[in-house]
Order: sequence, then structure tokens, then C-alpha cells
Amino acid sequence: MSLDTRKSKILESIIRDYVETAEPVGSRSVVRKHNLRISAATVRNEMADLEDMGYLEQPHTSAGRIPSEMGFRYYVDCMMQKETLDDSELEILNKILNENIGEWSDIVSKVGSFLSQVTNYASFVIVPSIKLSEFKNVQIIPITDGKAMLLVVTDVGVLMHRRIDVPSSISSEELQLIGKAFTRVLSGTRLEEMRRNELKALREDLKNRRKVIDKVLEAVDVMMQGSRDESVVISGALNILNEPEFKDMDKLKRILTILEEDILLKQIIPEKISEDVNITIGKENKAEDIQEMSLVVAGYNNFGEMGKIGVIGPVRMEYWKAAGTVESLRNILDQLLSKKFF
Repeated sequence: MSLDTRKSKILESIIRDYVETAEPVGSRSVVRKHNLRISAATVRNEMADLEDMGYLEQPHTSAGRIPSEMGFRYYVDCMMQKETLDDSELEILNKILNENIGEWSDIVSKVGSFLSQVTNYASFVIVPSIKLSEFKNVQIIPITDGKAMLLVVTDVGVLMHRRIDVPSSISSEELQLIGKAFTRVLSGTRLEEMRRNELKALREDLKNRRKVIDKVLEAVDVMMQGSRDESVVISGALNILNEPEFKDMDKLKRILTILEEDILLKQIIPEKISEDVNITIGKENKAEDIQEMSLVVAGYNNFGEMGKIGVIGPVRMEYWKAAGTVESLRNILDQLLSKKFF
């Protein structure tokens, strides 16, 4: 059922106040704080109607009202305007992304940590396994003295990267030759058929560059393992301690256990996620252990596979901020990956 303008304004006012204070909201408070230009008596009547409709609840007799899960759902679906990152938050994020971070896993960790800091909820980023078939090209690019970037291109266009140490005396031309040697051996090789002995044979061809060969071999092993395994990065789990809803120790332990276990967390996140921001509120969650929580999650395209980024927090959540921040960071991950640098 669609609400008229006045009821919508009163519902939004109560949601905003309740999210801020965690306390039931009275009619006088609504009039005073939100300049509605109607009497407290009129607000009380409207609040009673909203309660009858299922959008508000009265936890105690003579107390104010709080939003019901149905009220939050109506607000999210019909009224909410996502709140984007402000200038200071964007400045912090740009600084993080412009730091000298060499690995995709480092960037995922930093983005997840930023998400939890901005929203004050626990955040998660799921990096899916990548279904690769065969190698196409290998490049080794010098970046600083004693450091180079190993780039591996596969048949699906995936560009994996990893920083490696190289002798300071080796030239960019020599690194280019090593990359070409690896390409000759690896090109067209199916990943499951790749034999380390084939790669070790390169040492005999490039005896004076064995240190670089060893570093490349090690990096390829690490990248191959990382491409096969889905990984989960969880940040800000202890933010739950700040929420008054979770002062009960048994409830708190149950939630923290979920947030500390990758497998448990993956089980509570909806399996099918699109790139749109998806919000599940309270009892909408299928997992019983988080039916006092809400999830805000969006998918991002990770080389043809769907990764997930989001937050988990109380039903009394700043959905407008959480949804806007998750959407912004989803877009940033998509942009970074579209550059084909990782």
C-alpha cells in the first residue's frame, strides 16, 4: 500500500531518529526535530495509523514507536535516496587506491576496510575463483630498482599480476627476453596440464638469470592457486560491539562467530546476486542466525565471475549510507578490473 506524503514524512522521521538513538520515537520529538508544521496530536494519530498498517511498532505501553521490518522495507523500496561518499571520504579512498599497493588482494583488503570504517558495520568482499583454461602471454615489467611486475594473460583475457624481486643489475631488455621465453613455453598450455618441469627447463636456457626464473616460477604458482580458490575478506567485525541490540553475550558470540568464519559468512549471503544493490532485512534472511541483522550486498564483475561486496549490521541500519557506499565501491572495483591491470 502506498503512503500519502504526510505519513511518508512521519515514517521517514521516525526511521531516521530511531537509527540515530536506538530509542522509541515520540510524537513531540518528531514535531520538534523535523519541523512538520502539524500538531503533536496529529502526528500521534498518523503514528497510530502507521502502526495499524504494520509500518510501526510500540515496544511498550505509553512509549513511542519504532519502525517495524515492514516499515524499513517500505522506506528502502519506496522512499530511500542513496547517500554517496562525501568529499573527505573520497579523498581518503583516493589516497588508499593511489598507495603503492602491488597485489589485487591488498586492494581488496583496503577497500573492505574502508567500507567498514565509513559505514561502521562489518564488511565483506568475496573474490570468486577464476575459471581459466590456458596461458597466452607473459610479461615482466621493471617498476623500480630491484622490483618488477609479472603479468600473465590467459585465454579469457585475465591479466594476473604479482610483484617480484629482481637483481638490480638486470636490464629491462633482459626481463623482456625472459618474458618471451616463458611465453614460448606456456603459450597454449592448458593450466591443468602445465608441468613444473617444463618451466624449470627455462633455467638451462637462461642460466645467468636463474634468480629471476625462480621468482617467476614462485609467483606463477601463487597466482595459479589464488585463481582457483574463492577468497573472503572480512573487516570491522568488532563494529557489532557498538550496537545496543547486541549487548546480550550469547547473541553477540553467535554473530561474531559468523563474521569470523569464511564458510559461515558465505552461507548467509544470497547465492544469486546481480550488480544492483540488494538489501535483505531481518527475517527476510533465510539463515536463522542472522534474522536480527540486515545485509546490503552488490555484485561486481571479476573476469567473468561474480564477486560480492557488502556490509552486515543491525536491522536498525543506515540503509541510505550503506547502500550508497556499497554501490560506490562496487563501481570502483569494476573500474579497476576493467583496466585489465589485475
